[in-house]
Amino acid sequence: MTGGVLLDLRFTGADLPMLRLRVATAAAAAGLDEARCDELVLAVYELACNAIVHGGGAGSLRLTRAGDAVHCQVSDDGPGFADAGAGRRGGLWLAGQLTDGVEIDDGALGGAVVTLTVGRRFGRRQLSD
Repeated sequence: MTGGVLLDLRFTGADLPMLRLRVATAAAAAGLDEARCDELVLAVYELACNAIVHGGGAGSLRLTRAGDAVHCQVSDDGPGFADAGAGRRGGLWLAGQLTDGVEIDDGALGGAVVTLTVGRRFGRRQLSD
């Protein structure tokens, strides 16, 4: 499977329903099965909500495919994680449980960047503490 950008957009709270639909459509086109699409959509929704609530009211999403994996990067222009509340960390915990990997960049110049990875051929991770 080749790589490439599947989705690249800015969003606000009003865009959340559209965001869920567009992520689901792009993930399915990338070859994720229905269960993996659902997990990715929920994980991305959590990150998008965090960006809206804790990151200045808006964010950016970039969904890409590389080999057998789909990567979703969600970023915002807020204060980063140092000043974020527990709700933001809770959304990250859930996103980590639903995906195969989470990378967090506190954004040295402000904001936060979180990248999720979901493999097409890998089973769902077990929920843990």
